[in-house]
Amino acid sequence: MHHLNNKGLRKQSVYCFLIILFLLQISDLQAAKKPGSGISIEKITIGEERIPSGRRQLVEVLVKNISQKSFRTVVKLSIVLPNHNIINFGNERVNLPPRSETRVLFPYPIKKSRGGDYTVGAKVYSRQGRVLARTTEKQQKHFFAVDSTRRNQKATRPFDREAARKKAEEEKAKKAAIGQVSLFDPPDLAIESLSIINNNSILRGETAHVRIVITNLGGDIAKDSEYTVFWYFAPRVNRKIKTFSQTISVIAPGERKIIDVPVTIPQIEQKGEYYVYAVVDESNKLKELNEENNTAVSTESIIFSDIALVFPDEKHSFAEDGLYKFQWRSKRYNQFKIQVSSDKLFSNYEEMFELPKGEEEEGWTPDNMIKPLSGEMPSMALALMESNGTDYLFWRVKAKDSEGGTTESTVRQFYISLKADLK
Repeated sequence: MHHLNNKGLRKQSVYCFLIILFLLQISDLQAAKKPGSGISIEKITIGEERIPSGRRQLVEVLVKNISQKSFRTVVKLSIVLPNHNIINFGNERVNLPPRSETRVLFPYPIKKSRGGDYTVGAKVYSRQGRVLARTTEKQQKHFFAVDSTRRNQKATRPFDREAARKKAEEEKAKKAAIGQVSLFDPPDLAIESLSIINNNSILRGETAHVRIVITNLGGDIAKDSEYTVFWYFAPRVNRKIKTFSQTISVIAPGERKIIDVPVTIPQIEQKGEYYVYAVVDESNKLKELNEENNTAVSTESIIFSDIALVFPDEKHSFAEDGLYKFQWRSKRYNQFKIQVSSDKLFSNYEEMFELPKGEEEEGWTPDNMIKPLSGEMPSMALALMESNGTDYLFWRVKAKDSEGGTTESTVRQFYISLKADLK
C-alpha cells in the first residue's frame, strides 16, 4: 500500500511538471506575439550568399519605429552555425527616432575552418533586456561559407529560401493569370514597374538608368510591341521629352520582359527634380484586353544638378559613436563646404553650422568628401538638435568655382542614433 501511494505521488509530480511546462510554453508564445510598441524588423540583408571562410560577412538589419516616441535599444544577430548551435553576435546600441527606419550594420567574422550553411536572424531589445522585435522564419537569411581546406563543398539548402518562395509564388500567379483568360482572348501588355536602378542623384551630362518590367496578361502573343521612355521636369508634367524607344519582337502570354534603359537629361536643362514616364504600344497598334495599364511613372525622381550627393542617403541614421562622412561629386565646381541645419530651407544662419570650420575664405575644401572631427560631429549636431527640439537635421553642399561663382546642392535629411544607456 505504501508502494502504491509513492507511485501515485510520482504520477502526480509528473502531471504537475507537464502542466507547468505547458503553461511556460503558452507564456513564451504570448510573449513572442506581444507587440513591441511599434518596433519591428523590416528585413535583413547579407553581403554575399556564397563567401570564403576566414572573411567577414556583412549583415544589415533594417529596424522600423512607427511610434511617436524614440527608443533606446540594443540590436543583436541570432546565428545558426553549421553544427546547428545557435549564438548571439553583436551588441549594437541604437537609438530609434520616432517614425523612422534605422539600418544597423554587423561585420560577422567567419572562422577559416567553419565552412557550411549559416542562418541569420536578429532581435531588438530594450535597455532593460525585454525583446521588442525579432525576425520571422521568412525574414531569416542563409549563406554558405566555403572552407578553403576542403574541396567540392556544396550547400545543403538553397541560399535564400525567401527568394525561392517568392519566385514560386510569381510562377503560380502567372499560371493563374493565364488560366483566367481564354486562349482566344487578345494580348494585354502592361508595365508592371518602372524604377531607377542607380544613384538617383546625377550630374549634368551623366546618364541615369531605369528598369522597366513589361508583362503580357492576355491570352495571345504580342508581336512587334514598341515601348517608349520619356523624362519630364517635376513642375512641368505636360512637357514630356522622348529619350528612348525600342521594339520587342514577341511577348508570350504570362511572359515578363525586364529591360534596362539609359536616360540622359541634356546639360542645358535646369537643375532640379525629374521623373521618368514610360508607355508601351503608344500608337495602339495592338488590340488589347485592357488599354488602361500601358503607362507608368518612376517610383522615385532623378535629382539633376551640378552637385550629386553620394552619402548619406535620405533619412540615413548615423550611430552616435560611429563613423561620420559626407560625400558628393561635381565636375563644374572645385571648392566645397557642407552646411548642416535644423531648417530644411537653410534660411536662418543661426540654426546651422558649416564644415570645414574656418573663416569665409578658409572654410573650403577641394575634396569631394568630409569626415568631421569628433568635436564637430556629433557634438555640434546634437547641440543643434537639442536647441531646436528636433531629432533630425538636414545637410547640403555649397560649392564655388574658380571664378567665385557659388551654388548649393539639393537637401537631404539625416538622423543620429544615440547610444542606449543600459545602466
